[in-house]
Amino acid sequence: MNRLLFIAFILSNVLTAQVKISGKVVTADHTPVAFAEVLLFANGPLPVKNQITNEKGEFVLEYKAGSYKLKISQFGTILYTKDIELSSDLDLGEILTNNVQELQAVVITQKKEIVERKVDRLVFNIENTISTAGGDALDALKITPGVQIQNESITIAGKSTVRVLLDDKMIELGQEELTNLLKSIPAENIKSIEVITTPPAKYEALGNSGLVNIRLKKAKKDSWNLSLGTGYLQRHHDPEGSTTSNFIYNKNKLSMSASLNYRDGGIYLEQESKIHFADGLWVLNYPLQKKHKMLNGIVSMQYIATPKWVLGFQYLTNLNKTDTDATRSLLIYDNDTNEVTQNITSVGYAFLRPTLHSVNVFNEYKLNPAGGKMLVNVDYFKYKSNDSRPYEGTSEEYNPPKKEFFKGINNNNQNISNFSGKVDFELPVEWANIGFGGKVSFSDTKNLISTFNSDFTDQPVTDLPLEDFDFGYKENVQAVYISGNKKFANNLESQVGLRFENTQAKSYEADVQQSVNNNYNRLFPSFNISYTPQPHSVYRLSYSKRIDRPTFAQLNPNIAYINPFQSIQGNPLLQPAFIDNFEFIYSYKKLESKLYYSHDKNVFMQISTPDPDTNIVRIVTRNIFNMERYGISEIYVFNEFKWWTSNNTADFNYTKSRSLIESTKGIEGYNLKLATNNDFILNDKKTLLLNLNYWYVFPKTEGFVKLDASSSTAVTLQYLLNDNLRISLKANDIFRTEKINFNPTVNGVYQEYRLYNDSRYIQLYLNYRLGSKKAKIINRNTGNEEERKRVGG
Repeated sequence: MNRLLFIAFILSNVLTAQVKISGKVVTADHTPVAFAEVLLFANGPLPVKNQITNEKGEFVLEYKAGSYKLKISQFGTILYTKDIELSSDLDLGEILTNNVQELQAVVITQKKEIVERKVDRLVFNIENTISTAGGDALDALKITPGVQIQNESITIAGKSTVRVLLDDKMIELGQEELTNLLKSIPAENIKSIEVITTPPAKYEALGNSGLVNIRLKKAKKDSWNLSLGTGYLQRHHDPEGSTTSNFIYNKNKLSMSASLNYRDGGIYLEQESKIHFADGLWVLNYPLQKKHKMLNGIVSMQYIATPKWVLGFQYLTNLNKTDTDATRSLLIYDNDTNEVTQNITSVGYAFLRPTLHSVNVFNEYKLNPAGGKMLVNVDYFKYKSNDSRPYEGTSEEYNPPKKEFFKGINNNNQNISNFSGKVDFELPVEWANIGFGGKVSFSDTKNLISTFNSDFTDQPVTDLPLEDFDFGYKENVQAVYISGNKKFANNLESQVGLRFENTQAKSYEADVQQSVNNNYNRLFPSFNISYTPQPHSVYRLSYSKRIDRPTFAQLNPNIAYINPFQSIQGNPLLQPAFIDNFEFIYSYKKLESKLYYSHDKNVFMQISTPDPDTNIVRIVTRNIFNMERYGISEIYVFNEFKWWTSNNTADFNYTKSRSLIESTKGIEGYNLKLATNNDFILNDKKTLLLNLNYWYVFPKTEGFVKLDASSSTAVTLQYLLNDNLRISLKANDIFRTEKINFNPTVNGVYQEYRLYNDSRYIQLYLNYRLGSKKAKIINRNTGNEEERKRVGG
């Protein structure tokens, strides 16, 4: 008996003992191959162990005894394959390989593609472009394939609005606040932009047509880098100055980054509307003169505490001061005589002081040698805004003569806080890669609103007796998910997932003790299937169900008056919209073709509703229509010449909407957008570069409105000096054609709107870099690079 126990003890130790595999990867002339990836496979499609060769081409793997397949690859190319039997330590000696891609002193000879396609997303490597030099994150999104920016609203081509993430962290802000944040982040700090039209189940279901994930630059191993920039921008009316700084560091177990950026300038927004009432034409001209000062800072740090534990944090702050001056003129014409019968003029101001503070703490734990891990994220953000919007004016009627006065003010002290916690597990097994986890989120919005509107009076208004009321909104969300990814032997790969979200929402007015509850839960399935019959030919089929929740600003019932006849307000009764997205994509070499279909239910947006009896116009956010969209899009990258790289996109779709309200009718029609972004190298030293960017949107329909055609042309010239100094000169919207003109009909009243956001400008930008040269030599692509990016590494 004792002998049997002793034999069992010896066998158990033999079976579980770690065996060493070592070797040296060299070329045919025995030159060491550095930064090659050595992978050890068992029976499944995923490696059970991997390592990167050192500068001498050497590697050492430790794993339990058994039968395995050893593969060595570099930059996606398989260099060596061998079946091995491990029973004791194995030294493979020198391993001769072919097709090795050498590293130059500065860069890798294989240039990273500007546009990459992964199973669930399109990756735009913006660091390889020059068109955004001196620009901000919003400028970067404007040239991202498949993304459209219209009136500073971010959409995916052929679809509705999206949600934006920063390093995999959702930005919980409304459109105006999000725009201000993106404008404060220099494009120089961005590494890549991911367009995720079918997000995996681990991501929130929020974002009706997908997600846009902005990844900031990280330091390479054993390096540091400091980038300093300054720019001057001149618009037609106002200039803008900017300073940017970004520091990144990675040494031993510590990596960190810090950026501080400041903008000071102004913008002049041209706005005009014509409302065709039965008894007269109302023509409102209301240009806005904005002066802004923006300060943005981001600090992140990551520390490798043990070989199995990585921890870190990110802190983001955004301070904004915006003052708006609006001189409005409303002329009322008689339909019969075409003469002006009344002139209403007013001066309005808006003093906005929003501040944002956001903190993220994360931990990553390695669970096993096969790549299993647990990721824990805890987030908190605080948004505060003290807004004041005073206005006053006069009304003059001409027949008979009459003069009246009006005055008012709207103050809103808003506080938004959000706390969330998330746990994600990634467990590779022999037959698939499994992921599961959950998230809880608690949001609390408080608004202290003070308002007064005098309406028309015979005498100038001197007193402002304010009326106060409190409005609050609470939203709690709990979510769990499970997903799986599997690569089959016949070049087929699948990624499926299911997410469940439970939401409790409550809006309330404290003064009248009135509240509205909105509780709901939904399942959000998703799948991506790809088939690769040939190396450069890929078929993909995907589906996802999404939700679009109203922003906190859209839910706020606060009323802002333009004049006594016209006002803007939110809607606390808004319901979420639900969306089903289908896509079929075929990629062949540098061409990607996509067929898509989406069904949007309960879509909400801002609608200008005129009352034909009183001529009062209220601009309110409402759930307006259901919509179907059928489309095809093309992305083609042309880089046959070393001196010219061209990224081209085309999107054509047909939309059909059905109105949910009686005041307007849904419409249907075709939409087409063409865009091209071109980089040219103008000299042999590659120090003089030129970018030409152009897009054109044909007349289109969207929901219940028709929009006129618009376009934009931008040219950027860049000069590189000693690899450290970059000088850029950019001219944007050269022909002043980036205008927004649309014509809705609501309550039987036809309306015309003409907007121009002062997009034409000239910008001079200088950027200087300094840091360790090693950062330009080493570029390690490890098997878990995407996972490291998720935690800021």
